[in-house]
Amino acid sequence: MAGSSKLSKYRADHGDLNTNSRSAIIEAGQVLFLEQGIASTTMGDIAEQARVSRVTVYRHFPECGAVAFEVYNQMLDSILEATRTGLSSGISGRDAARQCLDALFAAYPAQESAFRFCAAFSSFHATEERSDEMTEWYGAREFRGLAEACASLFGTQLDHETSHRLMALTDAAANGLCGLAVTGAPLNETDVEARLHHLKKLVLDHFDSAIA
Repeated sequence: MAGSSKLSKYRADHGDLNTNSRSAIIEAGQVLFLEQGIASTTMGDIAEQARVSRVTVYRHFPECGAVAFEVYNQMLDSILEATRTGLSSGISGRDAARQCLDALFAAYPAQESAFRFCAAFSSFHATEERSDEMTEWYGAREFRGLAEACASLFGTQLDHETSHRLMALTDAAANGLCGLAVTGAPLNETDVEARLHHLKKLVLDHFDSAIA
């Protein structure tokens, strides 16, 4: 994997490279990573899929892992936005927390590929050689971004311990949905719906017992 100096340069520069070619590279990476896996995808593959030169790809990203991390961020944002749109306005505390979990499960059918990619990236990050900086980036984002954003909707009615429990439940639900996305491909629609219903009931039952 590229050294942290290259990753540092990417981190400093990528915000100023929000061009059509960069968007095409990220979109190409998303397609290829889901089709053939992150570790099996090369920068040349991405360049061909995006219809840009390898030089252009390397101008935006130092390595495939950086492209994958960018896709990962977009997938998390997509899940979070879908969850937010399922929430009612003007609620807080326990009601907001439970509705947030409900909305997360309701978002799954349309966000299945996003959950599947998050699972793939987590596996890639756990098994592939990576720089310390990439580890730091991933650790800072992971599902914490989703859990913390959901927690912000709980309002001030919940104490610290209760909010912590709810964040843990949100994290468990998200990871459970990632697992379902990975195993769901060989399953028929009825089996997927049954597993989704079971997972939702399990998480919400925990919620009801933890937040009396």
